[in-house]
Amino acid sequence: MKPENEAWDQLRDWAAARLPPNFADRVLRAARAGVDAAPSLLSQFALGAATAAICFLTVAFFQARSAHEEDNRTIADWQQIASAADDSGFSQ
Repeated sequence: MKPENEAWDQLRDWAAARLPPNFADRVLRAARAGVDAAPSLLSQFALGAATAAICFLTVAFFQARSAHEEDNRTIADWQQIASAADDSGFSQ
């Protein structure tokens, strides 16, 4: 037997020792019940729509917040320019 085959056999034995005794039965029962337990198309659509709505609201909130901050910075800059113009006598 080749050394790599021996290594695979040892690994397979090690993994099998880690599984509970009724593992295969539980997997088969879960697979048979899987069709009935699977989420419906409507519930998957609802989850997708809710996720999209949450993402949209999050993006809209942060965009509005950053636009408001940008407006405040722009107003402050223009006030500073207007104040400098007043001080230098350009407004007369």
